Amino acid sequence: MKILLLLSGYTCKRVAWGQGDKGTPLPKNMEDFWIGRNYLKNLLKNHRVETICTLWDNLGINEVKKEYKPKICLSLDQNLFQDNLNLKLKDYEKQRIRKRNKWLSERKVKNNLIGSSNRIASQLFCRQMVCKKALEFLNESNYEPELIILTRYDISSRGGVYVRNPCFLNNTIRNFLHQEKNQAKIIIPTFNQLNIGLPDMWFYMNVKGLQEFNSIYYEYVNSLSGKDNKYKKLLTEGWPNSEWFEYTNISDKRQFSNLILNNKKSKKLMKYEDWELPNTHSFYKYFIILRNTKFVIKFLPMNHSIISMFIYGNKILGIKSIIYEIYSSFRTNLSELIKKFICYIN
Repeated sequence: MKILLLLSGYTCKRVAWGQGDKGTPLPKNMEDFWIGRNYLKNLLKNHRVETICTLWDNLGINEVKKEYKPKICLSLDQNLFQDNLNLKLKDYEKQRIRKRNKWLSERKVKNNLIGSSNRIASQLFCRQMVCKKALEFLNESNYEPELIILTRYDISSRGGVYVRNPCFLNNTIRNFLHQEKNQAKIIIPTFNQLNIGLPDMWFYMNVKGLQEFNSIYYEYVNSLSGKDNKYKKLLTEGWPNSEWFEYTNISDKRQFSNLILNNKKSKKLMKYEDWELPNTHSFYKYFIILRNTKFVIKFLPMNHSIISMFIYGNKILGIKSIIYEIYSSFRTNLSELIKKFICYIN
């Protein structure tokens, strides 16, 4: 299969997102880059692949050029990007965090799992740029890919086991993308949080889908700063394909019912606070299936990711990941059971 591989982002680890960090890079730690390189090498070894890359501040640029031999490799300036972003968003992030802290404090809830709007903007800008360069490459060459893969350098090393591993390629994927090529089509892994949004680790798409992604950063920034804001209206007044749950209870199972897959109607849609707008998963859900320009979407079964992890990835890392998933699920269910028991005896 003729494949166009698009890679973007940092080649090294970054400070954990959960504290609201903007994405501080850790230049000396490129372990995840090599895990991702080995996985993609195994996945794509029997295919004809051309690669386009974008990255930040030349970090890992020599490794990228040596390992991927990209047709285009563009290094972006993170400081310059953040300066330009601040001119557009101004004090948005400070006000947003202030509102969030006040809302949680009034409800006596401690939750530091917050992603910085600047950090998410950085990710989306780097992806938009790799899409732009990919379109330039396609326009200037005679290369006609049957499949486009949009992903990141640390693929297969982070995120839940159901979303971190680009799935094995088969005729079902090829046929889906090749039918009605004038429609933007996208293939995404399934995970348990589709009510709030879509996973963002990797995407399979056609050329029409690539053309749509060429505006994803601009639409994100406009959604945070714009006045006529469909995304904000949907998220705060009734989020489509969602089920209302108690926001302060992170283990409330109603947020994981995945209504979009079973075509069930919710009796009550979830209404999020406006400080949730930068949530990367919810924004991808809006961008791909809720805008006026919608993608035709195909969800791949969860077991495809598991199978692919063991075929193409590190077996030991895969086993550890599955054990961690089982442990996390057990801990969440146990916490919910204890809360119900306490409520019952009271």
